[in-house]
Amino acid sequence: MNKKQIINTLKLIGFIVVVSFIIDKIAYFTITKISDTVYSGQAIGKLNHYLAIKDTTKLIVFGSSRANHHIDVKKLNASSYNMGVDGKFIAYSATLIKLLPKDLKQTVILHVDPNVAYREYYNREETKTLMVKYHTNAVIKEELDRAELTNPLQNFYWCIDYNGLVLGILKNAVFPKYDLEHYYGYDPMEVHSTQKEIFEKILARNDSIECKTNLKLNPLFNSYLKEIETFCTNNNKKLITITTPLYIDKCPEDNNALRKVLEDLNIEYHDYSNFFKDNNSTDYWIDIAHMSDVGAEIFSEALSKDISIND
Repeated sequence: MNKKQIINTLKLIGFIVVVSFIIDKIAYFTITKISDTVYSGQAIGKLNHYLAIKDTTKLIVFGSSRANHHIDVKKLNASSYNMGVDGKFIAYSATLIKLLPKDLKQTVILHVDPNVAYREYYNREETKTLMVKYHTNAVIKEELDRAELTNPLQNFYWCIDYNGLVLGILKNAVFPKYDLEHYYGYDPMEVHSTQKEIFEKILARNDSIECKTNLKLNPLFNSYLKEIETFCTNNNKKLITITTPLYIDKCPEDNNALRKVLEDLNIEYHDYSNFFKDNNSTDYWIDIAHMSDVGAEIFSEALSKDISIND
């Protein structure tokens, strides 16, 4: 290849890079404009809803599906929102908590799962779904960079932020799953006869569980826990941690160990793992770890009486 050919090749490559950059930005801002109007679905809608209400809401619940499906926040406070999301744990919750306003007195209820706290391996992959706000929210960008979850090309091609989420965003933009005006984040689950039969068969097997020994708190979990406590202490937030009920907790050792950690950090903790121990029914459950709407309402009523909420 002679000098002229090399120059022409470089010009072509440069042209392609510039055009792709322009197309990427046009596509990115188009998708973002649509995305910002979506308030339905866990991919982006619930996050948008949270960002819209976080500065005016007095009580917010964070955590996994065991927060999302178990806590009817309106029984706790009229000004409330349930930001629990399926498959999201403390890293995801910590990032969202750091978005709360610094001058508003709020109650933060964080669901903590002892099983996650004492996992040998726990990564922050769950926070990848926050990538849709990577170029529009400084806190989220900082957290994702710190977690080293970003693509090296992301600062050039912004559309990477929406990788794998575009179809879900468009679907919820056209066909929202619920009425936004009446939605406050709580997603109760109804138990159907087939599910109940399957669950009863699982219980009849009475499978044995091998409990963990030599428990060691996951350092990443511990780090996020301390960051949440510091943020809440410094920013007028009352932090309450809870563990919602299980059908039966055969391994209480990790619960007790986590309780000690939280006590040392001076964090209020309520462990409801065996809440239904003396009055249980399969009507209260979808599976071992998730309550039905019936069980969740009973639990939420009890929770509202147990915890002290800001006036």
